[in-house]
Amino acid sequence: MNIDASVALVTGANRGIGRAIARALVERGAKVYAGARNPRSITDPQLIPVGLDITDPASVAAAARDCDDV
Repeated sequence: MNIDASVALVTGANRGIGRAIARALVERGAKVYAGARNPRSITDPQLIPVGLDITDPASVAAAARDCDDV
């Protein structure tokens, strides 16, 4: 699958599986929004940090506005 120049939003991108998925996507040329409750925990400069708590509807709505090209 060709994902070069694609855009993705990955939840839980500050650690574990989410981080691994975010890294794999960016290494293949995707623009990646990295969602985490604490966006400062996203330290990879190739990822775009986004505050996102998937249990909070207001946080999800704000992330959708911030990532309007997904």
